[in-house]
Amino acid sequence: MYNTQNRDVFTTIAHGFHVARGTASLPQTATGHLFQVTGGRVLITLLFGEVTTIIQNSDPVAKITSTPTTGTAVDVASTVDLTSLEVGGLVICEGDTTALIKVNGGGGGPANAMPWIAPIGYIDLITGASKTGAIKWDLWYLPLDEGAAVAAV
Repeated sequence: MYNTQNRDVFTTIAHGFHVARGTASLPQTATGHLFQVTGGRVLITLLFGEVTTIIQNSDPVAKITSTPTTGTAVDVASTVDLTSLEVGGLVICEGDTTALIKVNGGGGGPANAMPWIAPIGYIDLITGASKTGAIKWDLWYLPLDEGAAVAAV
């Protein structure tokens, strides 16, 4: 049997530092900051959201973008339709610019999720429609530059 301290150590060794962002409603046809990267570049090893309020039907699309303080924003995961994603469903960022992965209910995820580099700036959720629903997000990262860190926004 293991305890919380064991779990934290094992997870940190496998994926890096964990940052949790509490439940928040979907941005309404807008950009919503999820996390802020400060102090230098980081390697994102895992990013996923769990639906806490059912996502409204009829084309609520979303994507994940890395928006640097200087430079051009890049889609890290392209648009996916989140129609009727139920409570407990997952939204997973593979980090390879393909569509977000959505999984209803029991869990799962991509076998080919890959780490990606995020510069100083924001990791954003961008929606293409104003729909109801809420998601809580979890991110794991490794700092690449001295002083680099990630915080929930």
